Amino acid sequence: MQYHATVLEKVTQAIKEDRMFTSVDIANEVKSEGLWVRNREVRDWLLENFTDKDLFGNYTISQIYVCNGSSVASLYHPALSDPNDYLERNQKPLTPDEVKTIALAKVGTVKDSMAPDLNKILPDTFDDDDDDQGVIVDMTITIRSKDRIKIPGAMIRALGWIPGQIVDPALILTTNTISGNLKVNDDYRVSIPRSAVPWGTDPVNVILKTGKIHFEKA
Repeated sequence: MQYHATVLEKVTQAIKEDRMFTSVDIANEVKSEGLWVRNREVRDWLLENFTDKDLFGNYTISQIYVCNGSSVASLYHPALSDPNDYLERNQKPLTPDEVKTIALAKVGTVKDSMAPDLNKILPDTFDDDDDDQGVIVDMTITIRSKDRIKIPGAMIRALGWIPGQIVDPALILTTNTISGNLKVNDDYRVSIPRSAVPWGTDPVNVILKTGKIHFEKA
């Protein structure tokens, strides 16, 4: 990622101020400097670096609905804060044209070492599909284990969850209530008891759709 240092700077400042943020918050702060960065690059950077406790300290991750409930995003927030207090759920990423306008306005107003590289702020260098905050991938995987149901790692990664994360049970739709905490294992799978679904030991289709895990008899 070209502007790694600027992303780190924005994240560090947000944490210092105990702010809640998603990847779009950080990406837009970088873009506001006249620097182009893709939201998905920031999203991947946050997930990869979240294990750095010197940086993230007492922060945790919660999954929240964004874009009028059409997708799910990872919200980074102090562990004792309430994710429901985060309000910027429908913000849009700054567009290429907006970033280019900001960059042009900054030329001649900052030190040369900090000025945006206009050769990289051109419309044909941008992707037009960079407006997603969260999960848009749907998939179905059949589980044949007769012991526990282990939600596949491919789905967990698509959701942006990481090992050790406590999962909101509202995002895993089972027929019967699951007791205890749901947690992402080191292998990126989430294990639930067979008793959570009504089909005994028969094969089960695990379905990722609209940011939630569903189940049906295979």
